[in-house]
This record gives sequence, C-alpha cells and structure tokens, in this order.
Amino acid sequence: MRSLRALGLYAVLTVALTWPFAANLRVMDAGDSAFFAWEIGWTVHALKTDPLQMPHANIFHPLRYTLGMDEPVLGTTVLVLPLALFTDDAVLLYNVGRLLTFLFSALTAYWLAREVGASEWAAVVGGALFAFSPVRTDQVAHLSTLGTQWLPLVLLFTIRFARAGALKDALLAALFFVLSFLACGYHGVIALAVLPPALAVLFWDRWRLVPKGAMAATLAGFALLPLYLLHKAALEPEQYVRGTEETVLYSAPLEAFVSTSSWNRVYGEITDRFRTTGSNNLFPGLVVPTLVLAGAAVSWRRRQRPSREALALVTMAISAAVVALGPEVRAFGRDLGPAPWALLRETVPVFQMIRVTSRAGALFALPLVVLAAKGLTTLRPRALVVGLVSVVGLAETLIVPIPMPEWSKIIDTREEPPGVYRWLADQPDHPVIAHLPMLDVYALETRPAFHESIYMVYSTHHWKPLVNGYAGIEPRHYVHIRSLMRRFPSEEFLDALRAVGTRYVVVHRGGYGPNQWTRLQEGLPRALDGWLREVVSIDGDTVYELSPASAGWSNEPRSQPAPRPTSARPGVPARPRANDRRQKDRTSDRVVHVGDASSRMEPEIEAARTAPAFTSVGSSKSKKPQDGNQGANVRVPGETTPIHEGIVRPR
Repeated sequence: MRSLRALGLYAVLTVALTWPFAANLRVMDAGDSAFFAWEIGWTVHALKTDPLQMPHANIFHPLRYTLGMDEPVLGTTVLVLPLALFTDDAVLLYNVGRLLTFLFSALTAYWLAREVGASEWAAVVGGALFAFSPVRTDQVAHLSTLGTQWLPLVLLFTIRFARAGALKDALLAALFFVLSFLACGYHGVIALAVLPPALAVLFWDRWRLVPKGAMAATLAGFALLPLYLLHKAALEPEQYVRGTEETVLYSAPLEAFVSTSSWNRVYGEITDRFRTTGSNNLFPGLVVPTLVLAGAAVSWRRRQRPSREALALVTMAISAAVVALGPEVRAFGRDLGPAPWALLRETVPVFQMIRVTSRAGALFALPLVVLAAKGLTTLRPRALVVGLVSVVGLAETLIVPIPMPEWSKIIDTREEPPGVYRWLADQPDHPVIAHLPMLDVYALETRPAFHESIYMVYSTHHWKPLVNGYAGIEPRHYVHIRSLMRRFPSEEFLDALRAVGTRYVVVHRGGYGPNQWTRLQEGLPRALDGWLREVVSIDGDTVYELSPASAGWSNEPRSQPAPRPTSARPGVPARPRANDRRQKDRTSDRVVHVGDASSRMEPEIEAARTAPAFTSVGSSKSKKPQDGNQGANVRVPGETTPIHEGIVRPR
C-alpha cells in the first residue's frame, strides 16, 4: 500500500516536473531523442517479426550488427513492451519510456532508502530527489543516461545479500545489474570501477559469501556476453579507437560539481561561469549534501557509529566522483595532474570505451540522496519541516517548462507521415534507400528536419534498409558516401550508392538552400539521361531510381541485363531486395531490376576501411569537421548538445 502511495505521488511529480513532455507524447525533435525513438521502434519491430534480425538494424546499409553502433537501451525498452502490444508508434513508445524512467527511478530509490533504514517520508523524499536530481535532468534527451531505474535495485539486493547471505538476493542483484547495463552501457561499465570499493566495505569480514557472489557475478557476465559480442562485431571492422584526448575533453572538471544545466530555474544562471566543458553537470543542489552532513553531525554527536551500508554508500559516492574526473584532474582549463581513471584506462581495455566519464553522475547522485534520506531520518524533524525540505529540494531541480519551441517539433505522429514515406511503405520487398541531403551533426541547428535521425524515425513506417544512419559512431564507408553527396548528382557519388546496392534515391527539396538546389538542378538532366529515372514526386520530395548497371555514363539503351553476381561479399546482410529480381529496361518505362549490386561495393567500402584507424574526435563549433575519417563521431563541446542530443538549443 505504501509503495502504491509513493508510486501515485511520483506519477504526479513526473508529469509536473518534466512538463510539457506529457502533453507532447506524439511529438519528436531531431537528434538523440529521434535516435532513441527509432531504436526502440526497431527493437519492438524485430521482436514482433524476426528476433534474429535485431542486431542488424536498417541503418548504415549494407553493414551488419548496426544496432551495436550505439547503446541498444534494451533495459529501458522493456518498460514499454506492454504498450508495444497495442501500438507501433516509436515516438509514443519513446516518450512514454522516458517518463517511466523518472517514475521507476524514484520508486526504486525509495525502496533502497527504506532498505537502509530511512523513515517512510524521508524515503519518499529521497526517491523524488534522485529521480529529478539536476544530475539526471541535465540529460533529458539521452534515454540511455536516464535509464537509472534498475540501479537502486542492484544496491538493494546486494545489501540484502551482504546481511543474510541468501543466494536468491545475489542472483537478483546480478539480474538488475544486467538490466542496468542494458539500459545504459555507460552506467554498466562505470559501475565496474565504482562498485568494487563499495563492495569491499560491505563484504569485509564476510568472506564466506564470496563464492555465492562470484557465481552471481559470473552469471551476469554470461548474460551480458551477447551485448559484448554485438558491440565487438559492430566496432571491430571499423578499427574503432577512442583517444585519451577525447575522454579528457568530456570528463568532469572540478567546477562541474557546482554547475547545473542552463535550464535549471534556480541555479542555471548562477552557475553559468562553471559550465566550462561539454561534460555532464554534477551539482546535486544544496539540500541533499546539507542533509547528509547534518545527519552525520547529529550521529557523531550522539556517538552513533555509521552503519556498514552507510560507509559503503559514502565510498560509492566518492568513487563515482573520482571516476567522473576522467584521466586528468582539471579546473577552469588547467591541468592539475593525472587522475586514477588514467591508470584504469591503460590497464583495463574495456574502460577505453568510455568517452564521457562524467556520466558517473548517476552513481554519484544515488548514494547521496539515500544518505540524505537517512540524514533526514536521523534529524527527526516535524512533518512541516519535512514538507519544507521536500519543496526546497524539488525546487532546486526545476527545469520546467522544458523548452520545446515549435521549430523543434518536427514529427507529430498524430498526423499522417509525409507522402513519400507512405509511398515507400507501399513498395514491395526491401529496396535499399538513400535520403538526400545527408547531413552531419551540425544540421541539428541548421536543418534539423532533414537530419539523419529524422529519416530513421520515418523509416519506422516502412523498415526498408537505409544507406543513411546516425549513431554514437559513424562507419567510415558512410562518412565517405556522405562526403561525396555534396557533389550529387555526380557520377562518383552515384557509383558509391550503386556499390552498396541502392535502388531509390529520395531527394528532399526542403533540405537544400537556393544555391545548392540550383547547382543540383543543373546536373540532373545529364543524370536523368544516364543512370537516374524519376519515379514519383510528392510535396517537394522526389524519388529517383538508380540503375544497378556497372559504373559509367551512357545515353545508349542497354540490351543485356547486368550479370547476377556469383557470390555475395562476406559480411553483407542477406536481406531480400526488389533489385534481386528486377532489371531496368531503358527502352521503356517499365521498371525492372536484376542483380545484387552488393558484390560491387567492395572498392568503396574497402577503400574506407583501409584508411587510418578511425578515432572519434571532439570539435568546437568554430571548426567544423571534415567529412572523412576524422569527421566521424564528432561531438560539439560546450553547452551545445553533443551527438546525439535530442533537444537542440540555439545559442
């Protein structure tokens, strides 16, 4: 009954403190939000149709394992699976899922606070302060970072296991760790560094429990093995490397611990001078640390020794803060020396995959609010004081109303999708599609309606394979094609599309400026005489069919179909395509395609893959990335959101 009461309160707070999200459940902007909406949509689609195809998402064709180019957020997708039985609306599923992370993060933190001895109302306050902490609301577009709903249960059942030694509790702790990892890979990997010191405190002199704990940890490892193999299969062919300089750039400087999001109604303007990097802001507010210190002071005055659980929580908070600092301790641009993460990064390869160490903030905020709930319990204030503390604490978290300008509301699933996507949905089989223009991360501020993430969300209406894509990293062959796109309709670009099996090229007139459109129109007549045929034009979006013939320009009709390849290139997804069975007869208007062009993609993709190893780099807005190896996975530091932040705020 108490949990239901807390759940009801948290539901009201979720709507109020994230407003107007609840009023825009069918609305989507470009960037991170769109990416995660597509990702949830793809996961649900694969589960309903062909679960074995889940790793091979419909982006970055013809690559396989493309779901592993970023975090699959399966641990949050499970929250909306009941709703997915009634709708395929990826935008709705995403927006409901985002709200549920607040609701269940509050509820599970409440349970954890009760487990360690907080009073009922102190625990209720603690749950709310965690769910709406400035550390969490700093990342409202990153569904992965918001996926903290399982973390409190990891600690809860670990504490129960330490107390009673029941194998059931160890296994439940392992289960919720797996779910936490699947909700946010960042939290999972960072927890591998943050939790061991806390566990050492919790299990000291309880060595008899180690075998059971080791068994549970081993089972968790096996459960996460498919995720590891997915990322390995996706990233290894790209020779993916994350440089130390990039990690330093996105680590938390000391001033990040006293800064909040610029949206914060209380501290946003006050802490502006402390927002010096693109890392997460880690200021938990004043109420939470005050309650922790006040509770500790009263306990010391009463000569009460802190519990083992409290010491473990303190250790966890300190460890998370140290990890957030990254490889170097910095303050206002000055390097103060190496930090422990530098050693971890060099000795344990898995930690090299962490780019934004400041995302340890969730593992910093959680133990703090639980300790604050214990502190509030120790203080034993009157009900009026508890209410006042709650109001002031939640006021520190306020970011409402969250800015959602009209220009950012690009997709509204209450309306019919643009006609070209309905036309694509009506096409048989699985023809490969390329949407133009192909724009990089800077388009989030210039032409968000034609960003790759928007094409991906609209692809949920047809699920045809796309040459386009947007994820935490960008494959080199895609970056190469995108660089050639600027010269569309050049022979070189069309050959690159043909090499990856493209059948339809969709040109969105609104994505081009006047000068770009004039140049494009000047080149189209020659292309239409050669390798492109206009199929349909709907409301400014024109679909062209690309000939599968070998490279070269000609105005002469072809009398023979292109030969069918004798073998497919290893690693190319075996998706059925319309162009497996059709040929375009240039002497008539009949559309027919023959031959799998994937066997001819080798020169373009191999040229990209044999280039120097791909290292993702940071870049400032004043220095735009060059398309090519160094242009992939460019994130914009500073207050501008990094790839992929859903709500873009123009400065």
